[in-house]
Amino acid sequence: MCFARPEYLIFLWFIIPVIALSAFGARRKLTARKRIEGAGASSILPPVDLSKFVLRRAMLCAGIGLLLFAMAGPELCRGQKPLRRKGVDVVFMLDVSNSMLAADVLPDRLSRAKSEILQISRSLGESRKALMLFAGAPVVQSPLTSDQEGFEMLLDMASPDLIGPQGTDYRRAFDMALRLGGSSGSSSGSEMVLVLASDGEDHGPDFGDMARTLKSLGVHFHAIGVGTGEPVPVPMPGGPKRDRQGQVVMTRFRPDVFGAIVRESGGNFYHSRPDAPVHDFVSSDIAAEAASARWIMVPGQRRPVHRECIIAAILLCVAGAAISDVRSSGTMARKE
Repeated sequence: MCFARPEYLIFLWFIIPVIALSAFGARRKLTARKRIEGAGASSILPPVDLSKFVLRRAMLCAGIGLLLFAMAGPELCRGQKPLRRKGVDVVFMLDVSNSMLAADVLPDRLSRAKSEILQISRSLGESRKALMLFAGAPVVQSPLTSDQEGFEMLLDMASPDLIGPQGTDYRRAFDMALRLGGSSGSSSGSEMVLVLASDGEDHGPDFGDMARTLKSLGVHFHAIGVGTGEPVPVPMPGGPKRDRQGQVVMTRFRPDVFGAIVRESGGNFYHSRPDAPVHDFVSSDIAAEAASARWIMVPGQRRPVHRECIIAAILLCVAGAAISDVRSSGTMARKE
């Protein structure tokens, strides 16, 4: 079994609250019946067939689960055949934490990073590109698209105001970037490239294991560092950012943060400065990666079965809705 849209499998988690709600509703119904029976009015209620009661809810939950499963495009796959990858899918990871507003590079780090991303995206031609913003949490600003004008508009809108939780959580950002790019772009036959633009501030625990994951998936990684090594204050609307003791919070460019992940993933690091932009170098490296397409093995035969899953789901839901919770008169007569 393989999937045309494996990233949609995450929606299967919704079956858990569906089952929980179904169990909660069933419990409330049985509790209400017990109260009525305890009040001496049991004769007005038809008896419940427990097996039908459980089967009905199980069929409805299974039907909803199949619909969620069908969203991932399930396919029956047999055999293998070689496929030569071509083109690239580039996911830009843009740090929009408050430290990116520091003006140690003019006009500020964020503007410097956006300028580099803009020029790189224009060099990609018809290759698809996506934009993900991150700070304390990641947000997809643009899914994979070939629409350069739309991409540039969304890039221009990027700012710390778009993300509530501040700080810099690289691990969650990489996880979402891999999902956004389809984990090496196997479904599109394209190479996957991650381009990270950040100042390296507020990093969490070591993420060397994430670098090894990128390498094992064949993902090409490029890190663009912005800022200088000199400490500078973090500008905020009401003045420089201060800690709980009232001291001005200082930020500086941290190139060492990128060291481990660049080494482990076999990627490249570039230090962007106003007098030395790096977009030409990044674009050249991405073009070389796109040109050195490699052969991969993909399923030889793929037969979609999502329609069958949808039909089965509808039948389960209809049958579940048609089943009655009460015992039939014939069953009651035999018991009597």
